[in-house]
Amino acid sequence: MAFINSKPIDILKGLKNLLGVGPHLILLGLLLEVITLAVRNWISFPFFIAVPAQVILSIICLIVCLMGMAWFHRSLDLISVNLREGKNRLVTHGPFNYVRHPLYATLLITIPPLPILWFKDLLFILPWILLFILSHHVVSIEERRLVKIFCKEYEDYRSFVPALLPYKGAGGKRFREHDTGAGFETSNDKAW
Repeated sequence: MAFINSKPIDILKGLKNLLGVGPHLILLGLLLEVITLAVRNWISFPFFIAVPAQVILSIICLIVCLMGMAWFHRSLDLISVNLREGKNRLVTHGPFNYVRHPLYATLLITIPPLPILWFKDLLFILPWILLFILSHHVVSIEERRLVKIFCKEYEDYRSFVPALLPYKGAGGKRFREHDTGAGFETSNDKAW
């Protein structure tokens, strides 16, 4: 009976370790959007966008978001295999080639523009900016833990790959090429 009661708790702890504080960031983003909706009654910066353009841009945001989440989910499979096998390797391929925190990046790039489009109000840029600033704070908290786990390997990876915005290209690939002699995990990037 103790096994049944402890298994859900172990699963929740495993999810917390795997997802970090990401769910908290998502909830905070939703709270900021709700506050913006409430403030919108007093302050508003409306703009015009034709309905067809609004629909097309919304569909693009949703498709990119779903693709990014599916891509990230595929990487979670690799991470969970490492955890189940007792390996503690830094995953630097797939979406981790481009950003160190792909789930946050996907959500920040695709979800916040939707309220701007749907409500046709530039006021919704404010929660997006706040969420971006807060996500950098969240990332720094998570990265302290990652530096403790992976030490210099993670420090080197950080120098090649940006945290949230994929402006350096495939930095993870350059990291692996740079450190192939260091014993870090290398992977076939063509599979991604």
